[in-house]
Amino acid sequence: MLIAFQVVFLVSLGLLLYSYCIYPLSLGILARMFGNPVRMDEAAAPPRVAVVVPVYNEQEVIRRKIDNLLGLDYPPEKLTIWVGSDCSSDNTSDIVKDLNNPRVKVWVAEERGGKTEVINKLAPTISADVLLFTDANTMHRQDSVRKMMRFYADPSVGGVAGTIEHRYQNKEVEEVLYRSFESRQKLLESRLHSTISAFGGFYSVRKEAFTPIQHNAYSNDDVLIPMNVIRRGYRMIFTPDALSSEDTTENVKHEFWRRVRIGAGNFQAFFWLLDFLNPLRGWPWFCYVSHKVTRWFSPLFLVIAFASGFFLTALHGPFLYRLLFAAGCALIAVACSFLVAPLPFVRPLYYFMSMNTALFFGFFRFLRGIRSAAWTRTERSESNTQA
Repeated sequence: MLIAFQVVFLVSLGLLLYSYCIYPLSLGILARMFGNPVRMDEAAAPPRVAVVVPVYNEQEVIRRKIDNLLGLDYPPEKLTIWVGSDCSSDNTSDIVKDLNNPRVKVWVAEERGGKTEVINKLAPTISADVLLFTDANTMHRQDSVRKMMRFYADPSVGGVAGTIEHRYQNKEVEEVLYRSFESRQKLLESRLHSTISAFGGFYSVRKEAFTPIQHNAYSNDDVLIPMNVIRRGYRMIFTPDALSSEDTTENVKHEFWRRVRIGAGNFQAFFWLLDFLNPLRGWPWFCYVSHKVTRWFSPLFLVIAFASGFFLTALHGPFLYRLLFAAGCALIAVACSFLVAPLPFVRPLYYFMSMNTALFFGFFRFLRGIRSAAWTRTERSESNTQA
């Protein structure tokens, strides 16, 4: 019995360590040894790009968004803008129509279906070489789309994801560090073969590589669409040079429930991507299992480690395991203390625990069943919505 608990304890801790430490560190070595460069051609004719902007009640930012897109350093005749309204109840659609710009189109859904249904129904109707998906509150640097499109000179590339920098009033936010951590992994995975996800507010795919996703896909288009690109035999590339920025709420409650929604979508995606658990898929299999699957199930590993550590302590197991369990309990207590005394040095630990707790809640939301992907716009501070 003790041996079984020891094995379970060590395996669960080992998977956590692998997900957050060993895999990210090994990527650099693997990319140097087995990297497969992508051909870029600055002189190649730029592809025709259709920018797809799914919106729901974005009247506060939609004009600024369109102005930003129209001001991009990209041939105007090669770039069109499609605003897909998910039955917005405010003036979003009217604001776009009043622009009376032939490069800016408005598409209005017949009924609410969420971002997924806007993309699924609108994207196949568009004539373009490349579809670029972006959010209403994501603002792009002038050269971002041009730098993204360079990679399509390589016929093996079916999709390109860009970088989004989050703007906060408080610069000492762990989300910034986490997204930098994620960006590095995406870049190194691209060098091996493909990144297996994108930042949802800024990524593109070849029109011929686009495949509609499940109608009730929930906060996971940035995983499912890139993975469909890989299914079609293409590579999905991440570039840190294509830069955008996004205002993000610092409201702890809003952020937590946003992560719960993402967590529910992650577990939904897991069962739609079972074919990527096949090692014969090569590097995409390795990156998907190592980067996503172990991360999505990390709350389960934490619970199993805690439970097995508790039993090892109760059964007077080896001292090392009791010591590790006591250290884990102390870390949990320190993380929870942030709710009472928000000390700066405790915040990273609290962020880690909060992120995994949200994933855990997301698992139960997934088990209850996801019937609709319709979303409510994230509230943003007034200062963040002004141009």
